[in-house]
Amino acid sequence: MKRALLALACLAVTLTACGRVTPLPPDGQPSAVSRPSPSPTPPAPTATPTATPTPLPCDPRAADFCIVDGHFVLQRPIPAGANDWVDASYRYGYTQNETREPHHGVEFVNPQGTPVLAAADGTVIFAGDDSAVLLGPLTGYYGNVIVIEHHLPQVEETIFTLYAHLSRLDVSPGQTVAAGETIGAVGMTGIAIGSHLHFEVRLGANDYRSTRNPELWLAPRLDETGQPYGALALRVADGYGQPLPVFPVLQYFPERDGPPTWELQLEPYPRETLNADDLWGENFALGSLTPGWYRIAFVQMGGLYERWIEVQPGKLTVAVFEVP
Repeated sequence: MKRALLALACLAVTLTACGRVTPLPPDGQPSAVSRPSPSPTPPAPTATPTATPTPLPCDPRAADFCIVDGHFVLQRPIPAGANDWVDASYRYGYTQNETREPHHGVEFVNPQGTPVLAAADGTVIFAGDDSAVLLGPLTGYYGNVIVIEHHLPQVEETIFTLYAHLSRLDVSPGQTVAAGETIGAVGMTGIAIGSHLHFEVRLGANDYRSTRNPELWLAPRLDETGQPYGALALRVADGYGQPLPVFPVLQYFPERDGPPTWELQLEPYPRETLNADDLWGENFALGSLTPGWYRIAFVQMGGLYERWIEVQPGKLTVAVFEVP
């Protein structure tokens, strides 16, 4: 599968000895430290997607981590002033402790009627109720849904974005839309539980099995000072290159020689119908990370694996663990 290579720039650090990682309780919630929470007053604006420069080599299998420009070519589909944070409890690939189907998109929890925006310039190829059209695992799954086809200069393959559970549709099939244009409104149609936008990125085909993690495609949010957040793509694999179903703990350190201020446990992508990025090959990913130093740790076959990584503003950190 062809795609224009994106920029790579490596920042390798020497692996340092780390203290014991405090595990999370079974429900995956922090105990001694707390997780960050979104700002209660209105969320900051989103960074403008830009084209990627010429790539520079970095091999995340040979370095502790690489810093790359990423695919951030889509704008967030919720406007500033509303909640444009991805719901951390049900990220791409999450099953909420195997209580739900593996998630093929991300959620933006907002009141019914909140505007939904086109993530990039494109053409509407579907706008309506999916009760008679199979767009997901079954008909009637998304309710009122819009699909937009995008041909972007930064990416060779066609991108499709899907906006589901809408309360209102403001566009029609065949209509051309611009990035940031209002196309509908948040709702809870289809199988939605509560009012939210379900958002998907599909690559190469408008198909439920062609999704990619939206957090690796959406432009980073900006914090209250105007600095963009960063993102992480993590791969944990065995000696044969097969992804391992481990649950790493990610800790954030405002000062590398100080204590962590929050931690969370990551859930791996299930293998069925989920797709890693063609470049990163990740089985974990998340965006909206505060720039700074993090420690990743997990146990596999009785051994503790841990590593420091850095997250930089507006960049993607790629890290690979190869476990014998």
